[in-house]
Amino acid sequence: MKEAVPKAVKKDLVRILKKSQRYINSGDSKKLKSISDDAVHNLTIYQDEDSLSLAVILYAISKLLERWGFDSEHAEQARVLLGSAQFSVEHDEVLEYREKMKNLFEFISTVEKESKIYVEKVIEKAQIKKGSSIYAQGISVARVADLFGIGQWELLNYIGKTRIHDEIEHKSDVAERLRFARSLFTPR
Repeated sequence: MKEAVPKAVKKDLVRILKKSQRYINSGDSKKLKSISDDAVHNLTIYQDEDSLSLAVILYAISKLLERWGFDSEHAEQARVLLGSAQFSVEHDEVLEYREKMKNLFEFISTVEKESKIYVEKVIEKAQIKKGSSIYAQGISVARVADLFGIGQWELLNYIGKTRIHDEIEHKSDVAERLRFARSLFTPR
């Protein structure tokens, strides 16, 4: 049986992957970082591993391309790998897409052999930064830490240094919050 990605997630994954390649071509690390937030938005709604890996990878690539340069061979490799992942999603090859995401993580790790600690820190920072964004959208610290495979204390430490609590919009519509909570526990 072939595994499927929900249509809304698939559509957004394809859109995000296309834009990320465009931003690599144009050398725009700011937009590349910001497009990873779109994947975070999907993650808060669907809590799927595909959006999770894409958000972390795009943020890490944007940070690393700032270091490598957007005219480097690494930028082209990243763009090609993202294009390949896009092709897999468009053709409903979910397992192939996930394998390509693993290849992107490996690519990021192996390109900077002498700076392996730097790459690990970038990926860890990406996970914590994207995790805090998800927390800001209403998902619990425990759930976010579980999704990203990071410690709650690391996440709370980062959140405590930000202004997330000041920026969170407190909604008073209880019925809307209840519908959202029920949607999290409804089988898909």
